[in-house]
Amino acid sequence: MGFDKLAVLGVGAIGSTIGAYLTRAGRDVTLIDTWAAHVEEMRRSGLKVSAQDEEFTVGVKAVHLGEVCSLRERFDAVFLAVKSYDSVWAAQFIEPYLAAGGVLVSAQNGINEDLLAPVIGYSRTLGCVVTLGAGLYEPAHVLRTSVPGRPSFALGELNGMVTPRVQELVTLLAPVGPTRATANLWGERWAKLTVNSMGNALAGITGLSSAELRANPDAFAITVRVAAEAVRVAETLGVQVEPLGGILPQAYLDAARGVGLEALRKTWAERGRQLGSGRPSLLQDVMKGRRTEVEYLNGYVVRKGKGVGVPTPMNEAIVEVTKRLEAGELAQAPANLQLLSRHLSA
Repeated sequence: MGFDKLAVLGVGAIGSTIGAYLTRAGRDVTLIDTWAAHVEEMRRSGLKVSAQDEEFTVGVKAVHLGEVCSLRERFDAVFLAVKSYDSVWAAQFIEPYLAAGGVLVSAQNGINEDLLAPVIGYSRTLGCVVTLGAGLYEPAHVLRTSVPGRPSFALGELNGMVTPRVQELVTLLAPVGPTRATANLWGERWAKLTVNSMGNALAGITGLSSAELRANPDAFAITVRVAAEAVRVAETLGVQVEPLGGILPQAYLDAARGVGLEALRKTWAERGRQLGSGRPSLLQDVMKGRRTEVEYLNGYVVRKGKGVGVPTPMNEAIVEVTKRLEAGELAQAPANLQLLSRHLSA
């Protein structure tokens, strides 16, 4: 179909990374965001990327949310990179600016396609599972924290077909990082949701980075329980869950029963050393004093579990502790892991 006119709505860490690399590759990309200082600095000085293997600055087309109404072009594809709790209003906002046949690509954490599709249309909604790591702590300067060559995106249709437009978007995103098509979007989504549920909130309540969390012995047993609960829920829903960061889901189900625990612990810690110095997005939100996405990560597992009768006590506990942190009742500290350890016998 030809994706000539592109936009990124939500230019945080992931949106900035996508926008910078696509712009450098010669694509026509409009970056749309609500953070005025970020937009103004991008206009003034360009968007700087600091990665492990390179550093560059590229001039970008950046606009404030309130300026979109003055744009004449319609977009062939919009990469949605807002927080999960902003999904519905963002979709409603951008829908009039999609071209005929244009698509909205959810490049978000969580499973939001079921929120977006009723607004945009099921045939115009695509999923993009993001596995690269990035951080944004100052205007117009994004840090790409994952190691070079790490898989970055898995793109898929809601119906599981690998269509020409998905293949075209795979090619389009290749300059950003290794990208592939998937015929199992929901399995990819649940795998990413499970990985996020294992690490994001724990990082938020402890202040530990991804690599530090994986080196913490107290965290391991908690993450095994989180993963096992999520996989059970997904499988009960009929989802074939893809590997969790390269580890088969069954390994977590077995480990929750005490089978293969040490082998999994070793693999989990080793893969943690490949994560670089990145901080999960929920930890970044806590550092910035923002609302977290815990209700759309562990909370999503809890809600879906209740719907199919699968208990999720560890995920429920993580939501509770994270909410206490958000409310100022708890201070961020590794010791908060002890608030969760008591649920290991549940």
